Amino acid sequence: MRQQPLIIGAGPAGCAAAIRLCQAGAVPLLLDRTTGPTDKVCGDFLSADTIGLARSLGVDPCALGAAPIDRVRLVHRGHSVEARLPFAAVGLSRRSLDAALLERAVTAGAEWRGGTMVRTLTRDGAGWSADTGRSRHHADTVILATGKHDLRGWPRVGREAGAIGMKMYYRPAAGTADHLRRTVELVLFQGGYAGLQPVEDGRLVLCVAIRPAAFRAIGGWDGLLPSIAASHPPLARLLAQAEPLLLRPLAVAGVPYGFRARTTRNGVFRVGDQGAVIPSLTGDGMAIALWSGAQAAHGVLENISAPAWQDRMAQCLDRQMRLAGLAQTTVLHLPAALSGLRYVMPAVLRMLARETRILTTA
Repeated sequence: MRQQPLIIGAGPAGCAAAIRLCQAGAVPLLLDRTTGPTDKVCGDFLSADTIGLARSLGVDPCALGAAPIDRVRLVHRGHSVEARLPFAAVGLSRRSLDAALLERAVTAGAEWRGGTMVRTLTRDGAGWSADTGRSRHHADTVILATGKHDLRGWPRVGREAGAIGMKMYYRPAAGTADHLRRTVELVLFQGGYAGLQPVEDGRLVLCVAIRPAAFRAIGGWDGLLPSIAASHPPLARLLAQAEPLLLRPLAVAGVPYGFRARTTRNGVFRVGDQGAVIPSLTGDGMAIALWSGAQAAHGVLENISAPAWQDRMAQCLDRQMRLAGLAQTTVLHLPAALSGLRYVMPAVLRMLARETRILTTA
């Protein structure tokens, strides 16, 4: 490596890459458009493989106060099915996880520059040049880790933009969230689903994925929550007494679920959501982010061709992504079918949880 490796994006994937590069003696430059960790729309469910990957990087989610989760419950029009997860999971906010990973990357030796938005990434001889408007950074290798936000000139192609994602944190009233202890609850409705689970500090997080047409028909966020709550009275009672902890919901549109980057340009490694976007229903997005970031660092250190590495990553994720996509499509389009299968659903849920883990499929 003739020049300092450049990492654009300081989320889990970017920080994982930075940590691994530093452990090998490199000093990567880590750029991010924000000045520090912020709340993000997704990623508060950490599966067993995510926990293991984070610990291998020097970050223990449990030591950060993460809430334990070992059950999943599906709810649809008064019917519910519940199953024990085949692994121990936790709930932890992205702000807390990202802060710990960034601190670990900086401690390991990465050069961190927050509040630095890369405007363009262009060819510079045999390498690359990243222009921030105030400065220009040159690198032979670039790890693109900007999450769900595409860098100008580097769109994710090959998959139609899909769902709208939204999130809100709550402080529940005493005793109203006892049924969610150690549980992630998925409330299914036509065109989407809402996931409710505990995170650190006694808080709850509500995440919603919904098809754009259903979102418009329901009247946006103002109509969305009442509609979901009306179909599930326990949720209505909980939210009526809970304190919202954000001024407005976090939101992102056009999430390209199922996307996998099968090609890239020489010297540019696409990781995290820039490399693959697994349907959020499976809860393994953070594992893929950490895994892909660490694997990209290995590719950089071993001088592996970025296009060859990207194709290999897509192949590793192929089965997992197909199964996750099937589950997500069923939930978004045919939620009633799951109610009809309620007697076999516990076994199905355990199978899906087990078979959509990156460490068992890659």
